[in-house]
Amino acid sequence: MKSPVQLFIAMAILLATATVAAQVYKWVDKDGKVQYTDTPPPASATKTEAKKLDAAPASAPAAGAAAKSLADRSKDFDKRKTEDAEKQKKAEVDKKNADIAAANCKDAKTNLKTLESGRPLVRTTETGDREVMSDDARQADLVKARKAADEFCK
Repeated sequence: MKSPVQLFIAMAILLATATVAAQVYKWVDKDGKVQYTDTPPPASATKTEAKKLDAAPASAPAAGAAAKSLADRSKDFDKRKTEDAEKQKKAEVDKKNADIAAANCKDAKTNLKTLESGRPLVRTTETGDREVMSDDARQADLVKARKAADEFCK
């Protein structure tokens, strides 16, 4: 069943096109260019031709075809609306991912800088005790930190 809004729009389009008729003038200006206007050409026009446009040309679609065209346009509009929403959602996800990547890069650089500083570093063990990091542990963590910084800061 067609919605009342679609039927109203279809009827409005059909009624509006039935009353349209216009006078069009085709003329050549002094530079030799062909001009089309709805007002009479100036006196300097070399060739003038007036035509009356009919409201409904012989090849005008029937009322059913116009309604179908309206339905097709409605579907196209809905499709474009959905595509735009998907593009906007994708852009939001991409921005969120870029923000996360920037934060990861910053954290990786901070960790690397701390490890490269040479200051004594204290860690908490699994039992909750605090211990100073050994040189071997620092070197192992430096390798991991450099790898993380290279990965996150592309």
